Amino acid sequence: MNMKNKLLISSSAKQTIKESVILASELCTGIEISRLPFYKDKNTKTDDVINKLKNDLTGFNNRITLHAMFSDINIAGQDPLLREIAALRFLQSFEVGKAINADTILFHTGNKGTLHYGSQEIFKRNFIAFWKDFIKEFEKNNIIAVIENVFETTPQYCIDLFEGVNSPNLKLALDCGHVNLYAQNTLVTDWIKAYGKNLYHLHIHNNFQKNDDHSNLANGTLDYSEIFKAVQEYCDNPSFVLEMFTEDDIRKSVDIYNSFN
Repeated sequence: MNMKNKLLISSSAKQTIKESVILASELCTGIEISRLPFYKDKNTKTDDVINKLKNDLTGFNNRITLHAMFSDINIAGQDPLLREIAALRFLQSFEVGKAINADTILFHTGNKGTLHYGSQEIFKRNFIAFWKDFIKEFEKNNIIAVIENVFETTPQYCIDLFEGVNSPNLKLALDCGHVNLYAQNTLVTDWIKAYGKNLYHLHIHNNFQKNDDHSNLANGTLDYSEIFKAVQEYCDNPSFVLEMFTEDDIRKSVDIYNSFN
């Protein structure tokens, strides 16, 4: 499996998206657009964001993916008014991704991980009900949606959501750093094995299991040599996003990634 052509960097690598686009071009990687600016100004219009991103991406010929809005968003909560706001943010994210020719759009589940069986079952039902309808937009436009773990403590929870929606355009994303921090009783390689060929997209970064550091691949307790081996064994050529917030960490991690692939 050739994973070299599946590497992207997060647009959070630099202070501006345009600077990150330039860095991705230099490194010959794709880019995942993150931190959409809707929640900074409540009056920001979707078209304004699209026009800015199109300008920033002018001349960029590598792969583009999009990280949907996630801050304070819960698409499956029990308050219907808050679900309406979350649905708006998800729809805006989809519209932006479609406009900038992103082939993949990533969404957090929004699950806060409460240890209450009844609440978790309600969350699952609401999540699946929303996504069964929302995923139709992705099917019409040949775009892949992926759902990412954050506070989930086992892979089964996201698998249940994925299987409940049951669409060829919904896949699984794995954030390795989140597993290392929030699911310390499991191994990232166990999640990779459980997701198998349905694992489409990975966020890769490192930490010391105390803070969501998003540090370079060598700076933490995760052993990426084992993670890459597991991906090669169990998965079907997923993409990898270096989700780090400094150029230095990105450059170090590109070298590490290339040494294993």
